[in-house]
Amino acid sequence: MEQKVHFSKQPKIQKILYAVVIMILIVTAIVVGTVSANNRKTPSVTLPENNNTQKPAEETPKTEDPAPEQKKTPVFVSPAVGTVLTPHSTTVPVFSDTLGEWRMHTGIDISTEENAPVFAVTDGTVSAVKNDAMLGVTVEIDHGNGLFSVYQNLDAASVNGLKVGNAVSAGDKIGNVGDSSVSELAEESHLHFAMKQNGSFVDPLDFFSEEVQKVSLGINNGVEA
Repeated sequence: MEQKVHFSKQPKIQKILYAVVIMILIVTAIVVGTVSANNRKTPSVTLPENNNTQKPAEETPKTEDPAPEQKKTPVFVSPAVGTVLTPHSTTVPVFSDTLGEWRMHTGIDISTEENAPVFAVTDGTVSAVKNDAMLGVTVEIDHGNGLFSVYQNLDAASVNGLKVGNAVSAGDKIGNVGDSSVSELAEESHLHFAMKQNGSFVDPLDFFSEEVQKVSLGINNGVEA
């Protein structure tokens, strides 16, 4: 009959080895479980400080816009000293002693002595120096914004030094009264003066103050003296 081996009969050393192996297995299982549990935890990560973080740009202090430049109000002076011989009229014809007919009169005739000085009525630039077939030696001045002044019946020699593009100021002498206008030869010595706004003739007296009209053109409150 087969003989059974009982654990209690095994040598003492063998019992000790079994006990050690079992303890090792238990410790290993505990260590592995602990490591696995720790690995499953989400680590807390501290981000390194970024020394290159840009600072918000400093706002440039706003400077106040300069005050808009105020436009200088033009000052108008009389182109000659005298009296108004023939008024401006573009609606009612004016009789011409020279031509013997009724005609529109686009400017004003200022009666004055021959060779009397003629002045620029306000600041501007000479835009034409020419000889008009009817109204004689002519100077035109551009004052900007579509405004032109026209001086006619001038003496030819008096405008020889005047050139297109010359800048002039109010009161600058631009020539002398002559007798070059063939359409107004029958009239006494005078300056034919006109103003144009955007290509249309307008009444020159509208540009002169009452004081200028009174002192330089012999007009009191719009009525010829």
